[in-house]
Amino acid sequence: MKLFKSTLTATAVAVALIASGASLAQPAAGMHHQPGERVVKLLNLDATRAAQVTTIMTESQSQRRAVMESMKGKRGDAAAREAAHAQMKAIGEGTKGKLAQVLSADEMAKLKEARKAMHGHGHGMKHG
Repeated sequence: MKLFKSTLTATAVAVALIASGASLAQPAAGMHHQPGERVVKLLNLDATRAAQVTTIMTESQSQRRAVMESMKGKRGDAAAREAAHAQMKAIGEGTKGKLAQVLSADEMAKLKEARKAMHGHGHGMKHG
C-alpha cells in the first residue's frame, strides 16, 4: 500500500517537483500546485515548454486519479492492488517518456536528482 501511495505521489510528481531544496516540501494545508508547476520552476522553463510539461503532468495526474478511483472498495483485493500498481507504473513510465521528449537530458537528470532528494525527505518519491 505504501508503494502504491508513493507511486501516486510521484507524478502529482514527478514526477512532481521542486524549485529549491526548501520548496520540495509538500504544499501547506489548503495550498495546491498546478501539475508540473514545480518542474517548471526547478528547470526554469520557457513558456512553450512550461505549457507542454503542464499538459503532460495534468494528463498523468488525471490518469492516476482514475486508477485510484477504480480502487475504491477494492483495497483488500490483492489482484486489484497489483493491477492498479502496474497501471500506476505504466503511467509513470509514460509520463517520463513524454517529459523526455520535451526536456533535455541534463534537465531530466536534474529532475531525477530532485526526486531522489524528495524521497530522502519522506515525500514518497521513489522512481529511478
